[in-house]
Amino acid sequence: MKKQLIYVVDDEADYLTLVQFVFAEFLPQYSIAVFQNGEVMMGNLQKGLEHPVLIFLDLHMPIMNGQQTLRGLKQRLDWKPIPVVMVTNGASDQEVQACYEAGANSCLAKPMNIEAMQLLFNQVCSYWVNTNGPIPY
Repeated sequence: MKKQLIYVVDDEADYLTLVQFVFAEFLPQYSIAVFQNGEVMMGNLQKGLEHPVLIFLDLHMPIMNGQQTLRGLKQRLDWKPIPVVMVTNGASDQEVQACYEAGANSCLAKPMNIEAMQLLFNQVCSYWVNTNGPIPY
């Protein structure tokens, strides 16, 4: 059976390394693709990337921040139904509200250690992938 694909977009290399470890060790039923920022991910969409079942998107990134990336994703009809979970080390109420208005499905505090990552990713994937089911394209 093919693994379900999840995108993780974040500019922190150490964080992405931890995310890859957590998925490999504790959530092997998923495969992940990582992108260093929103611009890289959006640029790759033009190449016909496989659609993920879920996207974890950092809010605060250089070049193309999470809100800009989210708006770009939600403007594409084929990507609009994919759940996007915003993650951040800190956001103002206005930033969180803007994310929801742009189409985010959740805004969550970024987990910063392996145990917190395992718990959060397991819960979020369980809800958005397993409970809601796959998205028809």
